[in-house]
Amino acid sequence: MRRIYPITSDCDPYDSEFITGERTSEGFFRTHAGIEQAISRGLAYAPYADLVWCETSTPDLELARRFAQAIHAKYPGKLLAYNCSPSFNWQKNLDDKTIASFQQQLSDMGYKFQFITLAGIHSMWFNMFDLANAYAQGEGMKHYVEKVQQPEFAAAKDGYTFVSHQQEVEPS
Repeated sequence: MRRIYPITSDCDPYDSEFITGERTSEGFFRTHAGIEQAISRGLAYAPYADLVWCETSTPDLELARRFAQAIHAKYPGKLLAYNCSPSFNWQKNLDDKTIASFQQQLSDMGYKFQFITLAGIHSMWFNMFDLANAYAQGEGMKHYVEKVQQPEFAAAKDGYTFVSHQQEVEPS
């Protein structure tokens, strides 16, 4: 079963074959979304965009390949973007070997801008949860020292500067 996604207008000829004829209570037009609609829209926007991106609901190299091939058939070398979303359950959808090679495979298809939306906030929230939970469970400063401070000290050789957080907030 295809998911139905609403759009605000029915005036774009690239959407016409995907519009269901139904509207939401808010007035949006319902469409049968999928790779065909993504390709249609990608081809419509490619002449005007620096890069083209197709949002997917799972990490799917075959969908990425189909999209890239369709765009590049008409616009060779067009830059493509891919959201390596934190919303995906990566290990539910892919094995470890595929996860490890995922970005290189995307790059080989022409996806030169690859990103993880909200990676920083997911990392920060999880690590704050981990720290607070361990602290509350009695590990206290031991957990902080082993899981935060010592790794920070070790990362300083690679350019990490927040070990001395004062230098990040003090005026020059």
